[in-house]
Amino acid sequence: VDLTAETDKAKNQKENGDKASGKKKSGKKSKKDKKKGKGTKDDAIVEENTLSEEDQELKDRLETCVTTVTNAANEAAVTVPLRLKALDVIVSELRSATSSMTSVPKPLKFLRPHFDTLKKLHAGLTDEVVKADAEMLTLRARLADVLSVLAMTMGKHEERESLQFKLSAFKDYESSSAATRPDDDNLGAWGHEFVRSLAGEIGQEYNARVIAGSDPDDDAQFADLLSMVDVIVPFHVSHNAEAEAVDLLIEVQRLKKLLDLDTINEHNYGRICLYLTKTADYMSDPDDYVEMLETAYELFRKQGQFF
Repeated sequence: VDLTAETDKAKNQKENGDKASGKKKSGKKSKKDKKKGKGTKDDAIVEENTLSEEDQELKDRLETCVTTVTNAANEAAVTVPLRLKALDVIVSELRSATSSMTSVPKPLKFLRPHFDTLKKLHAGLTDEVVKADAEMLTLRARLADVLSVLAMTMGKHEERESLQFKLSAFKDYESSSAATRPDDDNLGAWGHEFVRSLAGEIGQEYNARVIAGSDPDDDAQFADLLSMVDVIVPFHVSHNAEAEAVDLLIEVQRLKKLLDLDTINEHNYGRICLYLTKTADYMSDPDDYVEMLETAYELFRKQGQFF
């Protein structure tokens, strides 16, 4: 009798266990079901609903500015000065966000869906469109500034889009009147990460031009790149990034420019010279090795360090 009771009890426990496992299995979603849920409009709505009130306000403000800048409906009330003001709001938000990039800045995240739209707008602002209107030229220059920053994370790095947009902006600023040019530093104001990213693309562009047949000793063939180098190198030196300044000058084979910098003083020359002498050991070209040591020697001599 006891054996029969124990057998019935074991059967009941097994049946209850099977039922429980069946419920558990039926409650699980397969990987296919999870994949189907990704990237849907519902997910986008949920994500938008999770934004804080402040973030939602920022997102709406940026989207309104993009709509004003593009003026897709060609409304007469949306004048060029109004479009410039909207673009200035975008510039202000980006600069405040990219000054310290510990994570992806929210303005960059919210402007990502509009990157291609802004690119098409810039491509449509041809020389024929802007030559008769100085404000349109300024609009194209400021738009290129914004696209250069956006391309840092969204552009095609193999095409060096960030650098190409920045070169376009520099060219338009040179053609515009002094009154419409930005008063502040048009590179450093976007933050150290942007300057660093731009320096990397400058080195790539320089090497591409040399491979294509440009003479490395002819400054005229690299005038647009060197004009940016003349801004980036002092910026790096003054922000305790001396090694990055030296690396950029090595990339563009203009190391002697270090000797003309006013930002090198008794506080940072030691770090620069130490980096030059240590890096010289890794130079495969004897001429580059000698140039680095000679540059360090001249910097020591200019600082009165003879021993």
